[in-house]
Amino acid sequence: MHYANEAVIAALKAARESGGLSQRDLSAKAGVPQSHISKIEGGGADIRLSSLIELARALELDLVLVPRHLVPAVEGVLRAAPLPQPESRSEHKELERAAKALGKIARQQPKTEWLDRLRQILRELGHFRLSTSDLTTVDRAAQNLAALADGKDDGVSISEIRNSLQNLRNRIAHAVPAPPQPAYSLEENDDA
Repeated sequence: MHYANEAVIAALKAARESGGLSQRDLSAKAGVPQSHISKIEGGGADIRLSSLIELARALELDLVLVPRHLVPAVEGVLRAAPLPQPESRSEHKELERAAKALGKIARQQPKTEWLDRLRQILRELGHFRLSTSDLTTVDRAAQNLAALADGKDDGVSISEIRNSLQNLRNRIAHAVPAPPQPAYSLEENDDA
């Protein structure tokens, strides 16, 4: 695989997987043979511009050339933008499971401010792409909420669950990427 293509190929594969599409599904949508998609993703074929455009369109992506100095700003906007949540995404399932358990708790208890806040946190988390460790936090919260909804006291309070999800939400929402560092500087003195 050519080094310059790696990031583009990884992004296409991630978009396909997060959309819950198999290579065969993408092939049908894009009109690109499944075997070619497999070769592209495996680094065995150099992707042609026409194939890249068709695959991107099928994945509901657009190709845009961005001036290099604006890339950090574009990445920041992309991180902050709500993303579509296909039904097959695992974080969507975990968030739904947590919301369902929270709904069961709400039916058992009078309406409280912490219930509303927890619902809001779950909705906000639905706008972000969650990493594997983020999913572990959501899964643990969903399990604890389900246990509380079923009347099982595992020693975890609702405030601990809310705090863990709130901390996760804050960490993701307020993450600021490190600025790119140049590999070298023309101002460096090489006379040493």
